[in-house]
Amino acid sequence: SLKNYQSTTFDVGDTVGATAKTIQESTADWMRLGESINEAAESAKASNILLNVSEFESIDEATESLVAMSQAYSELGKMDIIDVLNNIGNNYSIATDGLATALQKSASALKTANNDLNSAVALATAGNAVVQDPDSVGAGIRTISLRLRGTSTKELSEAGEETDSAITSKSKLRSKIKTLSGVDILTDTGAYKSTYQILLEISKVWEKMSDIDQAALLEIIAGKTRSNTAAAILSNTTDLENAYVDALHAEGSAYKENEKY
Repeated sequence: SLKNYQSTTFDVGDTVGATAKTIQESTADWMRLGESINEAAESAKASNILLNVSEFESIDEATESLVAMSQAYSELGKMDIIDVLNNIGNNYSIATDGLATALQKSASALKTANNDLNSAVALATAGNAVVQDPDSVGAGIRTISLRLRGTSTKELSEAGEETDSAITSKSKLRSKIKTLSGVDILTDTGAYKSTYQILLEISKVWEKMSDIDQAALLEIIAGKTRSNTAAAILSNTTDLENAYVDALHAEGSAYKENEKY
């Protein structure tokens, strides 16, 4: 099966703009993760398209990034993920590989906090517009998502984050944030809203809050070390909303750009 597949990789390489060797190596990487040869072959094509339309310098980097995101957002096809990364990377002040880096850091925590890929991308885009450091932004939105759900100080500490000012009581966290911003972090049914929804609602009233209330809120939801990311997101409602909409309408963008490549 492998020998027969090898002969087809030359045609596949021509189709996606890659060498047969790169296609073969990428396929092997996906097979090691448990995919069948047919599944891995499709995944390899996606990895190479991501490499072509991004600023990743190697197929290993592109594959590693796609693995992390496809595991977090397993309900999406790999090309659906790449379409979103490509469309946002082309239109906002965050490169495609930078966006992927931010999501690698935060995807798991954001997914647990009810954020779909479009929401996660919007958060990373809005934060990076000011911070201009995708790695830091990724860690920042991961921490924010954890703190907004009253995550235990033990879990925050294990993630390498400070625990000062973290509130682990759901009712106390809800009360403090609502007092400072007027925003309820819970839905009518008592469930947590997504990180994106909470920050979007706060961003709508951010400029009306006093400096003291802003500082207090930042410390609660982000801690001292990640407050710059939170402030960047809350002061950038435009990118937060527009990036979400553009992520929703990204279908086909990667294939289109790969054809040019």
